[in-house]
This record gives sequence, structure tokens and C-alpha cells, in this order.
Amino acid sequence: MRTVLTLTSLLIVFGCATNGAAPGTEPGVTLVQLSRVAEGTQYDRGPISVHYAVEVKNTMTAPIQLLRVGVQSIGGGAYDVGPYSQGFNETIGLGETKSVSFWAPARVAMATVGSANGPVTLRGTLEFESAGKKFQTVVVQNIAPEGGN
Repeated sequence: MRTVLTLTSLLIVFGCATNGAAPGTEPGVTLVQLSRVAEGTQYDRGPISVHYAVEVKNTMTAPIQLLRVGVQSIGGGAYDVGPYSQGFNETIGLGETKSVSFWAPARVAMATVGSANGPVTLRGTLEFESAGKKFQTVVVQNIAPEGGN
């Protein structure tokens, strides 16, 4: 019985130990939709291209390098974005905020009251490297084109 308790205690201690992740807290991340579907076609169904920006604020204790941004819509929304990712090589210094932009394919499956310019919930997965260690940050944000619907 004592052996089981000792092993359980060791597993808890080692399970809570640091995993050698990057230094400091996670960076701040904001997703923004830059594009709008053209007036007159906003209620059409079919493929569209969506222009996004990702703003990253380095709140960590060392410079970070943005390696990859992935997006995918979750739940219902004005349009659907399948899994899409793009590589970057952007260094963000201590306390700096930088923005990168990219286009992603999407699909309007059905016309909605809000049109293709309505809100969408996106999951963003960002891959970083800092101090020789790679790590990932995942955010979920409800976004809409700048200027609203």
C-alpha cells in the first residue's frame, strides 16, 4: 500500500513539473477579418476568399518567432472555413505587437439573414518558437468583417 501511495505521489509531482515550454506567458492574439463580400453577391452561395489578419503581442520574456497560423470555423456562421494554415517567419521582439495577413478559402453553404458578411467563430492555432523551444497557442474568437454587417 505504501508503494502505491509513493508511486502516486511521484506521478503527481512529475506530472505537475515544468515541461520546458517557452519562457513567460502566452502571447496575446487577435484575429481580424479584413475583407467583405461584394454588395450584390453577399447572399449568393458558393466559394469565397476571406482576407484575415492576425495580431500578436509579445508578452513573453524573450523574442518570439511566428512560424505558422492555422484557422478553421467552428459552429454555425455566415460561411465555413475548412482547416487552412500558412507558414510565416516573423520575429516579434519583447513588448512588440506585429500583424500578419493571409487569404483563406471559405464556402457559403446557405444564404443567411446576416449574409456572407455576418459573424463567424474561428479557432486559430499559432505555432511559435522562442529560446529554442516550439510551442502553440490556440484562440477561439467570434469575428466579422471590419465595419460590421
